[in-house]
Amino acid sequence: MRTQASFRLWGRACLTAAAVTDRLGVDPTSVHEDGEAVSARSSAVRSGSIWILTSSEAIEDGIELEDHLERLLALLEPHAGVLWALVAEGYEANWFCFVASDAAEHAVELGRGVLSRLLRLPGDLWLDVCGDSDS
Repeated sequence: MRTQASFRLWGRACLTAAAVTDRLGVDPTSVHEDGEAVSARSSAVRSGSIWILTSSEAIEDGIELEDHLERLLALLEPHAGVLWALVAEGYEANWFCFVASDAAEHAVELGRGVLSRLLRLPGDLWLDVCGDSDS
C-alpha cells in the first residue's frame, strides 16, 4: 500500500496563501498564488490561491492512511479556531488523501478516533484510491 495525505485551503483572488501562512504560523509544503502560471508548459494562470500541508515529502510505502492523517492533525488541531475563521472568510478546505493498493492488500481503515478529530476541523475528506501498478 502506498499513501499520502494533504490538508488544502484555497480561495479566490483576494484570499492569498501567504495570508494563511501568516495567520496559522504553520509553514506549508507548497503554495500557489492567484495569477501565477499553472505550469511552465502552459500559458494558463491560476484564478485563486492554494495553501497545502502534506503529511510526507513523497508518497510512502507501507504507511497507513490513518498515520498520515494523524501527522496532519497533530500540526493543525492547535489552530482549529484560525482554520474555522479562514473558512468563514471564504477559504475552502479539504483533506486530500491518496491510496494505491493491490488486490492482495488489506482495506484502508480509519478509526472513529481519527474520524472524530477530522470532524473538529474544517474540510471534507477526499479519497483518491487506485490500484498499485508498482506491485
